[in-house]
Amino acid sequence: MLFYTPEFLAFSIGLLLLLAGAQRDTPRKAVLLIASYAFYMAWNPVFVLLIIGSTCIDFVIGGKLASSDDPVRRRRLLIASLTANLGLLAIFKYAGMFQQTTIALLDALGVQAGWTTLHVVLPVGISFYTFQTLSYSIDVYRRRIPATHSPLDFALFVAFFPQLLAGPIVRAAEFLPQLSQRVKISCSQENFFLILRGLTKKVVIADNIGRFSDAIFNDPEPWPSIVIWLAAICFSIQIYCDFSGYSDMAIGIARVLGFKLPRNFNHPYFARNPAEFWRKWHISLSSWLRDYLYIPLGGNRGSGLQLHRNLMLTMLLGGLWHGASWNFVLWGFLHGFALIAHRLFLGLRGERPAARGAAAVVGSLLSRAALLYWLLLTWIAFRVRDFDQMSVAIHKFVFFDFDLQLMGLGLGSLSVMSTLILIAMFLILHFVSMKLGGIERLLGRLPLPVAALVCLVLGVTLTLLWPLHEAPFIYFQF
Repeated sequence: MLFYTPEFLAFSIGLLLLLAGAQRDTPRKAVLLIASYAFYMAWNPVFVLLIIGSTCIDFVIGGKLASSDDPVRRRRLLIASLTANLGLLAIFKYAGMFQQTTIALLDALGVQAGWTTLHVVLPVGISFYTFQTLSYSIDVYRRRIPATHSPLDFALFVAFFPQLLAGPIVRAAEFLPQLSQRVKISCSQENFFLILRGLTKKVVIADNIGRFSDAIFNDPEPWPSIVIWLAAICFSIQIYCDFSGYSDMAIGIARVLGFKLPRNFNHPYFARNPAEFWRKWHISLSSWLRDYLYIPLGGNRGSGLQLHRNLMLTMLLGGLWHGASWNFVLWGFLHGFALIAHRLFLGLRGERPAARGAAAVVGSLLSRAALLYWLLLTWIAFRVRDFDQMSVAIHKFVFFDFDLQLMGLGLGSLSVMSTLILIAMFLILHFVSMKLGGIERLLGRLPLPVAALVCLVLGVTLTLLWPLHEAPFIYFQF
């Protein structure tokens, strides 16, 4: 059930009516939990048992962690939580990948594998809710939060439907305290425009611009460098608008239901260096990896070699989190390499005073341009899973062939022109949103007649540019 379908609209209206009819908090939370399970079951009913299983395991373990002072027992309980959650993730998400890798290695050694290939269906959202339940167990183990005594509250924390399938990844310390307050519906103008902003990003920009990048990266061999560059730009915009559009809608829907979810994107393509990019891109994941992986590994303590090892391991596992394919590991490696190179550069630069005036402006522009170049290259590794095709695309991206002739390539002048218009639209809206601190805030303060006119214009735009084929959110596959 996608957020922008008629089914979800009917689901939302029915849910709001049920919440309005429930006068007390416990019935309202029960309605939200049942609705969240129903929302998830619209994809595949049987996989809701995995969510319920993870919920039961970590609720029980959290209670036992809170009541025990024995360090050995508490460590065993934490290991049990890690084993159960990561074990399920490994079976459903990575079993096929490692099986194919094993078969390829055996084949390279001249050994014919004698077992039947497994085809494991990936439960949608498993990476997201697994990290949520893990953060709860780890935080209770560290005594950073108390264990909740309400199975209803904990189950709703795990299964809350707006962010269940593709984040943001919510921590118990952020969500559970909100359940101790009264559940209030908030159908404000700002919340409505936040949802509409996400819908516009997804449907108008991501789905339309993605048709160009998909056509090129499905077979990059015939295309000159200029087209590969254009496709890389399109995919960088597509994945940002697709994922941040989902986050906007999830956060907006949660606000309507009376809950606050963490911000997940903060104009990452205006970052000046790799570290700043990861403070602005998929913030809930990057902060999770920092707090539950990078810092426990040692963080920036110890020697420079240990710090670089910690950075690389964190980014490799962050890449693997995105999908059961070695191109995601390569993507993580490239980002780990960039973070290490940035650290080394800062060390060589030392305590030199910061540039001022024109030099500062030029330096800022150059650093942003260099980062964008690197990001476009890494997005090719992310998008193209076949390593032979990836090699072709990256070679054409890096070694520009200066073949600027687009006529006769089969792209179509209308396709190129509409793609360039969408790129320009994104750049303008992205810049304006950064300067205003969020377009939805400005639109939320408009007088009602003006806001209605804006909605009408956006409605017409959505109708005209609505894709012919339904395109699920990219991060649903992760």
